[in-house]
Amino acid sequence: MFDSANFDHRDELLDSVHCFFFDHGHHLAQAAALLGRAAAEARVVSCALRLEAATRVDRCIQSDLVAFHQLLALHDVGDPECLETALFANLHPASAEVETICLLTEQLDDLLHDIGCEPDCGRVFDDIDVFAA
Repeated sequence: MFDSANFDHRDELLDSVHCFFFDHGHHLAQAAALLGRAAAEARVVSCALRLEAATRVDRCIQSDLVAFHQLLALHDVGDPECLETALFANLHPASAEVETICLLTEQLDDLLHDIGCEPDCGRVFDDIDVFAA
């Protein structure tokens, strides 16, 4: 699923997201599983499956990408009520997994800026019409 590259279609923004998943989808799913367990990993897989049929980057895809960024950027870590806090506590700061999470977070940040999303809050910039066909 992450290794299928059919770029004969769509628009530039969608191609950017598709390329990100082609290059990093497997690592994104693994990182999501580390920080959010099976539900977060399943959301990555679900987003990848939607991308295969998508003709544009819609609100659902944008929402997923922002959620992935927030998960990897440890947005909810520190809140004792959140699962992410407990899962993050189990990771060693010098581990290869943490290095991968940091790199993916930076790449997702760049991708979100490229497609017109604000990574910190998920707000779509005014010049992007997410409902355009």
